[in-house]
Amino acid sequence: MKQNEALEILKRGNNVFITGAAGSGKTFLLNRYIEYLKQRNIGIAITASTGIAATHINGMTIHSWSGLGVRDSLDGKTVKDLKERYYLKSRYKKTEVLVIDEISMLHHYRLDLLDRIFKEFKGNNLPFGGVQVVLCGDFFQLPPVARQDEPPARFVYHSLAWQLLDLKICYLDEQHRQNDSDFIDVLNAIRGNAVTSRERKHLESRIGSGIKKELKPTKLYCLNCDVDLENSLELMKIAGKPCEYKMEARGGNNLIEMIKRGCLAPDVLKLKVGARVMFVKNNFEEGYVNGTMGVVEDLDDNRITVMADNGRRFYVGMASWIIEENGKVKAEIMQYPLRLAWAITVHKSQGMSLDAAKIDLTRSFERGMGYVALSRVRTLDGLTLVGFNENALRVDEEVLEFDAELRKDSEKHAKELREAREKAFLYGGGADKTPDLRRSHKKYDVPTIEQTRLMIEQKIPLNDIASIRKLKTDTIISHLEKMKKQGRLPDIGYLQDKIGIKRVGMMKKAISRFKTGAGDYPLARAKELLKEKATYEELRVVRLFFDQQDKN
Repeated sequence: MKQNEALEILKRGNNVFITGAAGSGKTFLLNRYIEYLKQRNIGIAITASTGIAATHINGMTIHSWSGLGVRDSLDGKTVKDLKERYYLKSRYKKTEVLVIDEISMLHHYRLDLLDRIFKEFKGNNLPFGGVQVVLCGDFFQLPPVARQDEPPARFVYHSLAWQLLDLKICYLDEQHRQNDSDFIDVLNAIRGNAVTSRERKHLESRIGSGIKKELKPTKLYCLNCDVDLENSLELMKIAGKPCEYKMEARGGNNLIEMIKRGCLAPDVLKLKVGARVMFVKNNFEEGYVNGTMGVVEDLDDNRITVMADNGRRFYVGMASWIIEENGKVKAEIMQYPLRLAWAITVHKSQGMSLDAAKIDLTRSFERGMGYVALSRVRTLDGLTLVGFNENALRVDEEVLEFDAELRKDSEKHAKELREAREKAFLYGGGADKTPDLRRSHKKYDVPTIEQTRLMIEQKIPLNDIASIRKLKTDTIISHLEKMKKQGRLPDIGYLQDKIGIKRVGMMKKAISRFKTGAGDYPLARAKELLKEKATYEELRVVRLFFDQQDKN
């Protein structure tokens, strides 16, 4: 699926899972949608499963935002305590869209707990209280890790909440990081657990290999201790006393600490002229991005001069990292957006794009770690390997199987989008219209019956459709009856579950007793027979089931 198709699916208000290979532009797409929502003053909860991921989208961890924290269960008293917190009440009340990035690292049972909390605060039993849920991540990358005192960690798609969300799958298939066909083949082979002698030879050819002189590689290690030692030793090799730059902060202490844990900029930045550094924040106006590499040329109290590997000189001022909620800054830290970068961990490299890297995968201890590390680099020519173990060439077999399902679902949902465009154009909406069907305060060019049909396709309950669109449920049912006469009634099977299988059977039996002709099922006598056991609206919906089955 292309990014623009995925963005259109998001704008339609669907619950969505954005996925795709490393470098396919998942976070870029997420930020485009976040900006779209902000421009329309729609309340967004911008979160991620880890602090590092949260800083990429100016959000906070879902654990902190939701009030869940590190809990692995919820009892009635805890839920009551959460609901009594004013800041949480305000937070949930304003939220219309929930974004969770790096979803692969969230424990499955915590998604269920989040679903429960949202329902409690929103006061209904809709999945996540009826807010639009946007999940983003790649299950081939780093998985959830459980502490010894936590339940076993499983991927989030094992949760009940995942099933109830009825997610549209947007599997991005473009590649924006790598353009080296041989290297793409290597990464795809690892991603598919299908590494052959050909891919091994490509990797083995990079062991101890040189990199172009103009490219100075970042070293990636699997363990923190290797990284810290490497950077300290390299800085000590440069003569002179280091200059120190202390971080500044404002806001609540807890939020400040949260940003610090996720931000790659250090509390105290120690630099010397000649130090190898990496930018740790995007600044498209200035021309550097998270992962741009360079060398310190000059140091003073107000700015740091860095000569980047691409030949550009940057005069670097302080940058800020914020936690933002509904347009308001809750906490902020300020530091020069740099860190020593002779070496970093594979974990901290996630989300970056590197022109050159020296990677040691001999101590790879997690499936997916090799894929994460290697996929940071744009080309094979920019890669030198210390070595790799067999674990570095493997991904989780379970994920591999599930990934095939995701690809099929994405193709199906892309096809549905194209069909929806065609129908919207046919019925007067215009091919370029992208209605946000969950926003009741909007006016749409799409005809009213088409709005109903598209919301039925999202499996939204009739009462909720009526509430969102400020119409009577009777009107929504009339739309369905008109669609049936036109021969374009969508699948409404989920409405049967809302009424109840036994009650539907009871109503069908009553309706069928008074059939007067082919396809003619008057309801007045059926209602008289059932009295208070069924409403007239329910009978009208059941008649649609009956007629569909009769037709089949």
